[in-house]
Amino acid sequence: MKIAICDDEVKDIELLYGHISSHKLEHEIFQFTSAKPLLKCLYSGERFDLLFLDVQMPDSDGWEIAKEIKAANIHIYIAMATVMGGYIYDCFDRVDWFAVKPVQREKIHQILDNVQKRISPKVLEFQSDKLTLKLTASEIIYVEGGRNDIFIHTVKGCHKVRLSLKEFLNMFNDPHCFFRPHRSVVINLDYYEKIESWGIVLKNGKKIHLTKNNRKPFYDMLSQYITKE
Repeated sequence: MKIAICDDEVKDIELLYGHISSHKLEHEIFQFTSAKPLLKCLYSGERFDLLFLDVQMPDSDGWEIAKEIKAANIHIYIAMATVMGGYIYDCFDRVDWFAVKPVQREKIHQILDNVQKRISPKVLEFQSDKLTLKLTASEIIYVEGGRNDIFIHTVKGCHKVRLSLKEFLNMFNDPHCFFRPHRSVVINLDYYEKIESWGIVLKNGKKIHLTKNNRKPFYDMLSQYITKE
């Protein structure tokens, strides 16, 4: 993978560089000590798979830099180096992962593994109206369960498949990107936008009811999904 590190502390860059270099896969690593050269590089057309971004730097705010990058439709995964806080639930519009400083090797390797899964995702096959439907987890927004069938809502449309929600979840080696807010719906946390008093809003505007008993499990899983701990 092609990875960028943006941090004003040289010791933090060196620590991250060492953790990345010890990963099972080889990576191309680029270092930036401030946000300006990073943004110049991105706007000039340079592409990275992953960015490790510091929150506090003398010339910039990491949150605003991440927001600018996402708003510019630059396809890059962002891991923010910061101290954890309750605000993590509202940062899906700009941050994909969090790494607590001082960053740990195991944590960095987890993030690298997750990015690799997204870059080369597992393709699953479903039978829909006698046609073979091939989907990756990232293409699925949410799934509704019927009496004998499920309806898979994807970025390109809805597909009816003869399967149960339990069977659907069992098809994934890592089901932790999916959550069941109530008995008949499973959502993909990649498409979570925000939480309201009555339930969950997805990025496509779909509103999903969240039962009272599932509220705490949802926050727990969302926190785990963001931090990948």
